[in-house]
Amino acid sequence: MESESKPQKSRDPQKVFMALLIAGIIVGVGAIGYVLYSGTGGSHAQSTRAVASGDSVGLNYVGTLADGRVFDTSLSGVAYDDVSYPKSLTFSHRENTSYTVFTMTAGKYGAGGTIKGFALSVIGMHVNETKLIEVQPADGYAVNPTMLATKNLVEVIGDTETYSATDFVNRFGTDPILMRTVTHFFWGWDAQIVDNSSAHVTIKMKPTVGQVVYPFGNPDSPDVPSGWPVVVESYDPSANNGAGSITIRHQLTSADVYNVKGFDADDIEFVVSGFNSTNGTFQIHKVDTANGYNGELAGRTLFFEVTVVKITPASS
Repeated sequence: MESESKPQKSRDPQKVFMALLIAGIIVGVGAIGYVLYSGTGGSHAQSTRAVASGDSVGLNYVGTLADGRVFDTSLSGVAYDDVSYPKSLTFSHRENTSYTVFTMTAGKYGAGGTIKGFALSVIGMHVNETKLIEVQPADGYAVNPTMLATKNLVEVIGDTETYSATDFVNRFGTDPILMRTVTHFFWGWDAQIVDNSSAHVTIKMKPTVGQVVYPFGNPDSPDVPSGWPVVVESYDPSANNGAGSITIRHQLTSADVYNVKGFDADDIEFVVSGFNSTNGTFQIHKVDTANGYNGELAGRTLFFEVTVVKITPASS
């Protein structure tokens, strides 16, 4: 005779849900712990040897100023992305093929090496490790005093200039015909040829009081924004025994320091590197990329995000 089956108790849905949730949390914590353990162990396993002084190191880098603007990089994706990576005043694109892993000798700085702060900071890093390096001015690019110049916000200049015939044609792009009015190649105001005798050409500049000119570049240029407004405050053609004088005022403020660059009459690039409202002066720092000197970087704190790609021991 079959025994009568006992009625089954109904399961509490809330208790079942809680049991499953707890079980899931336990499994999840275990999985996370495994991943963390495995990831840590794998990282050490892949990079057991640290960079030592004298090693050849292959790395990628992004060099920035304190405000985050990029001044140099080994990565083309950074170089050509101006939205995510705003660029410094003097940043310039290189050939695409030059954006590649940068190779250097760890600990070697000065002639044949990198700047001191960079060369020493990679020591101790491992392959695939990324590090933010802060380079203080003393360990970065030294300042060359001859590349600095202090100018007055209000300047007085003569209104007469003399050129050789060849230089005149090269600068003004026209023949020196007597009494011809030309646009000054640098200042942008009118000038009249008053003498073309012999091999020399003399011009008399004729600015207008209140005129705004942009001798150091065009701030609105989409390719190379540069320069700032300069206002003609006064013009006296009879001053200085007829030599004339023009008073101009540079429209600059402290906010323009390291935010404005320009080009002088000889097309030499510079950045505005200082401003003194008390003295009524500003400072410019020249840039000579041909000789590896950059007034925008010299004497400033620099930052490098560095990722080590390869380490070749010095003994290899």
